[in-house]
Amino acid sequence: MTNRNVAVFIDAENLFKGYGKLQIPDVSMDDILDQLEKAASREAGAGSIALSRAYADWGALGIDDYRRDVERSGVEPIQVFSVGKADKNAADIVLVVDCLRAAADLEHLEVFIIVSADGDFVPLVRRLHELDKYVIGATLAEHPVNSVLEKEVDQYVALKAKPIPPAAALQAIFSADPVSSMAAPAKKAAKKPAKKAAAVAERPQKQEQPKRQQTPKQEQPKKQAPKQEQPKKQTGGRNQESAKKPGKASWHEMAKDISVVHAGPAKSPEDYKTIVKQVLSDSKVRSFSDKLANEGGTLPILAMAIKAAAPQLSPSDARVSTLSRALRFALAGTQYALARESDDVQPVLVRRAANPAGMLSDLSLDDIERGVQ
Repeated sequence: MTNRNVAVFIDAENLFKGYGKLQIPDVSMDDILDQLEKAASREAGAGSIALSRAYADWGALGIDDYRRDVERSGVEPIQVFSVGKADKNAADIVLVVDCLRAAADLEHLEVFIIVSADGDFVPLVRRLHELDKYVIGATLAEHPVNSVLEKEVDQYVALKAKPIPPAAALQAIFSADPVSSMAAPAKKAAKKPAKKAAAVAERPQKQEQPKRQQTPKQEQPKKQAPKQEQPKKQTGGRNQESAKKPGKASWHEMAKDISVVHAGPAKSPEDYKTIVKQVLSDSKVRSFSDKLANEGGTLPILAMAIKAAAPQLSPSDARVSTLSRALRFALAGTQYALARESDDVQPVLVRRAANPAGMLSDLSLDDIERGVQ
């Protein structure tokens, strides 16, 4: 029989860099659990996971659609409602209470894994040590870790995120990307020299040997091309990687430029739909959405723009369970829609006119009321 003596407590708010930042990683929760279980087995000789819980306001914009992956991995999502303005600490407190209760009541649990980089959990780690528990800390490798927390735990695991590649059925979304459109002719051009080289190789002429010996000399200037390309990165002629990095970094900056369009919450699905249409009429939100649709961006990124334009807008307040269902309802009749390759990946924003594979159907008010997924 497998010895299940590991308990995992996930501070989802910290793992996702905070509700306001919404940088939800494209990494499977199954993969995270697998890394944690292997680390516990390797360093502590532990068995397998007996208890795993993730704490967050699962109705928050951008985080609600990740809940499906969390539940499917066997992790219990714990809904945390804040009773005040201190949203950040609400999940932390519930996590600490549950963790100490499990340590006291479930004697077979010997290894406790706290998935967070937050130094606020140092007292919890010390108390678990008093209860003779082995404590492991963990978070994504690129997240900064509190130095005191890292020293207090028995072991710290830097989780390696394995990004999910773009879904094959949704690759048509990127056809409008100037980088990808420039890459296609390059491939065709590369075939022509190959054919000529093959034809030349078939000719048994002695004069062809000097030509083959001259090609390395002609290619030498090409090896110096990187030196010539460096100034191009500083000009407007950016392409490929230099263009993608500024694109990723600019989402937060673009969201900061968006002004509040609607200050109040949505009280019903119809109200939510009206507010979203009002938000999309804003020029900066429209520019943000256009760029996002061109790149096939995920909903957490879109949620940044919605949050900036309507700070109090929440699908849960409007009696709509998730952001994706709310937008499938609210985007009906607009130029935008949602698409998803499979249930294992997050939905992306697309242009309806492109009719990409995997595009999700619109939801009516009746669908929302009946809970159609």
